[in-house]
Amino acid sequence: MPKTPSVLLREELAQRNIELLDIYSFKDRDIIRARDKLTGRIILYVSKRKVSTLTSKEEIVKLVEEMLRSK
Repeated sequence: MPKTPSVLLREELAQRNIELLDIYSFKDRDIIRARDKLTGRIILYVSKRKVSTLTSKEEIVKLVEEMLRSK
């Protein structure tokens, strides 16, 4: 069974020691809430693209890198 984009996002964040908490979906954007496991800080990231539209592993990796840069 293929994995959904949110599951792939959760796995990619887990590799970087970050826990995905929530994805809030709105009409034009998604808000991703995650927690850094080392520091306990909560990360709020407003994604310009909807997570459900991500189709490849490379797009998810780019999204994670953008999240970490905005942190």
